[in-house]
Amino acid sequence: SNIVCIDNCPFYILPNAFTPNGIGKNELFHPLYRHRFVTKIEMKIFNRWGELVFETTDPDINWDGKDQKTGKDVSEGVYLYSGYYYEQRLGHEVRKPLSGQKKGGGFIHLIRGK
Repeated sequence: SNIVCIDNCPFYILPNAFTPNGIGKNELFHPLYRHRFVTKIEMKIFNRWGELVFETTDPDINWDGKDQKTGKDVSEGVYLYSGYYYEQRLGHEVRKPLSGQKKGGGFIHLIRGK
């Protein structure tokens, strides 16, 4: 029989908002769909003054809206992220920008209102 090799089709799409307000829904920032074939990420999230508030290599991200250094809730507002994700392809890893654009960045709207 013939051997057929088909490449992976990973989808790594990030939302643009989440609501870590304690009501139990949409509490963590993470990819919209269950990611497959994404081995790691390089992600940094900054506040409006350019200060790093969160950094991860975990593809699940799971940011809870807290400053990683202080452990305190960050303010409601817009945050900038930058970075890349790594997808497993036929025998090698490919680095791609997080937002799907060449620059590898985007915005997150953090909403605390109930």
